[in-house]
Amino acid sequence: MAAGAVAGAAASSTASASTTTMNPFWSASNWYFEPNSQEIANGSWQLTTSPKSFSVQLDTNGFLKDYRIVVRSSGAVGGTVTPDGPYPLFQNTTFQTPNGSEFFQPHPGYYYLLYQAYGRPWEGDPTRWYDYAASINPSFTMKLSPELRYTAGALANMDSRRQYKVQGQIGAINSVISGNVTTAPTVSFQSGIDTWAQPDGQDLMERTNESVPPGVALQVYRRFANQVLNGGGASNTIDARSLTGNQQRLIMLVVRDSLNQRQDYLTDPITWTLDSRTMGNFSQADLFGQMNDFYGTGYMPRPAGVYVFPRFFNPGSLVGQGWLETNGATKEQWQSSTLSTGTNLPGTVDILIEDVVPLRGLPYELTNI
Repeated sequence: MAAGAVAGAAASSTASASTTTMNPFWSASNWYFEPNSQEIANGSWQLTTSPKSFSVQLDTNGFLKDYRIVVRSSGAVGGTVTPDGPYPLFQNTTFQTPNGSEFFQPHPGYYYLLYQAYGRPWEGDPTRWYDYAASINPSFTMKLSPELRYTAGALANMDSRRQYKVQGQIGAINSVISGNVTTAPTVSFQSGIDTWAQPDGQDLMERTNESVPPGVALQVYRRFANQVLNGGGASNTIDARSLTGNQQRLIMLVVRDSLNQRQDYLTDPITWTLDSRTMGNFSQADLFGQMNDFYGTGYMPRPAGVYVFPRFFNPGSLVGQGWLETNGATKEQWQSSTLSTGTNLPGTVDILIEDVVPLRGLPYELTNI
């Protein structure tokens, strides 16, 4: 609805023009949340020495922004939190289309934390949210977010015959707590869908509301690959060719030792290449400084072993770059040597990529964000 009146001769021309346009979807709609009718583990589960599989269908309503999982727990006695805690509570978690294909390939829960922190930085540091506790009694909120922002990536979610699905595993005790655990925690789950609501056909001035968000003309995917690092002092080629083919907006490398502990084991220089083009020839200090340039000082402090390459533009701070175009034949690689003094080798590197597929009709203002 128009926010105010226009005086004089301009008033009639403005009113006339307004009857030929529609209210933008985001202004006519509203954010809507409802608890999901299917709940992970029926709402509660005491951890055991084995993982527990789950699969839930998401309710249909509006245009899906994200699936929000609120985790609380109690009763644990003994042991200490594992280094990635509390997010390893979730293992091999995937977000699927109604026909079973994957928007998000299976990821451990900790990597959803990284996607949230470095792919949606405007929502703040997840480890500073009101409910975050890296404790033997885990407490946190995990979001699986197909939407980027401003409706970009939201999914039409109104056909009850075709429901989106989230499935994975609740981790075993030792994924969340190490050491001598006397009593395992009992974990409760309260999950639900965040959506853009379907707006009314018209506003109170009888001007037509846009009924479909423009951002549905964008699809967001998350891909994951693992590679073994060479021994201390040896050179590595980290190869992401299995993950190319779309436009990449966020790339992360997570380096671990043989005990699965995150480590800063890549040494200078870290050379990033795309086919015959060198994208950067970084020292660790330069790479981490570029993270600070993009995210500022309010983002989640970089965890050990995590190397972030953002490829999107922040329209709020006017900082960033365009999406990185690749195709199925693109050779994307990083060259770096393993730290010569590293221990518990050989380690591994996980390559995480959030990429996007613009569809026909995507407005220009929703590209590169």
